[in-house]
Amino acid sequence: MNHSRRAMLGIALTLAAGPALGQRVVEFDVTPRTFSHSDFSTVEGRRAVQPLPFAVFGDSSPNRMRSDTGAPSVTPGRPPVAGSTERAQALYPDQWALLGSRPTREGVRPPAGDQAAPDGGVDFLVAPGAGSNRSNFAGTTGVFTQYCENCDAQNVNYPQIAIGALFFDIASGGSASCSASVIGNNTIVTAAHCCYDHDAEENNSNFTFVPAYRDGAAPVGAFSGIRARILGAYRNNPGRSNDLCLIRLAPDAGGNQVSFYTGWLGTAENFDYYQNMHAVGYPGNIGGGQFQEVCTATGSRPPQGCERNNVLNMGCSMTYGSSGGPWIISYRNGNLVNSVVSGYDSVSCTGDFGTVFNGPRFASNNLGTLCDSPGWC
Repeated sequence: MNHSRRAMLGIALTLAAGPALGQRVVEFDVTPRTFSHSDFSTVEGRRAVQPLPFAVFGDSSPNRMRSDTGAPSVTPGRPPVAGSTERAQALYPDQWALLGSRPTREGVRPPAGDQAAPDGGVDFLVAPGAGSNRSNFAGTTGVFTQYCENCDAQNVNYPQIAIGALFFDIASGGSASCSASVIGNNTIVTAAHCCYDHDAEENNSNFTFVPAYRDGAAPVGAFSGIRARILGAYRNNPGRSNDLCLIRLAPDAGGNQVSFYTGWLGTAENFDYYQNMHAVGYPGNIGGGQFQEVCTATGSRPPQGCERNNVLNMGCSMTYGSSGGPWIISYRNGNLVNSVVSGYDSVSCTGDFGTVFNGPRFASNNLGTLCDSPGWC
């Protein structure tokens, strides 16, 4: 991504004009507040966190953003620094021992009432592939392959190590978890509804990112959030196309940025809606939010009458907690993030709940705008 850069004012909340359609960016501090009640530094503290439900957006503006038709562009990723695994093993021997110390919990699910389908959709316990076969989904709803990346054994290979669980305090109370991925030297991308609490009309805080998280273990440490960026339009008219957030992370105690251990994934903007993708995240309905789960399917564009500009649908059984997890083109062979998990709208716009979800298609006027400042993407 070859964006022009502009310095930001060093204040807690900054509004900056973006290059696309006068779009504005909201930047805010996300360090722990004095009333922080969560401890994400411990194994048990992380295991106790509940996955964040999908955000529910109104339909006052079905097409919140134009469908960006700019030329496709790619920012390449980078693998971890040589020797970083050995460095992590020396720094966190207890966490590496933990990786193989507990039986896997693949298939653990919360009570059905905890994740009821919104908007009249089927319950999340519906088997993958069940449900309606609607021809208006090019990436057919319910058609996907789902598997676990680190259930049977640890997986700290690239690109899996650049994807992790994100823990935080919710402004309106409590704590929650989402998913995120590293896309820069000290930057992760996730969903905006993980960063901003519409109930409280405040930003969330106390962000802790754990790369390659596995059942409480933090094999390369836990990185604290410093600042976050969302599109200004998201606060006023939130939807799938603007449900994006960048978080800048502090280095660890040894002065290493997260990318020292993880490298970073590339990004793809303005690509066609129909791509074969892998979605990766930590859903509560599969593995109890403790394992890195994957779906692979062909993306599609929602039908007419739905929010569809810069919005992607994709078959997958992951639900709450997968929010913010990356959708990757050329998984393990290029690793270009093209979207993140946003959520679910309705049977008519998304498909059957628990067999499909949606996310923002990365474009110049969403991710490109957020990245347009020094020290971010």
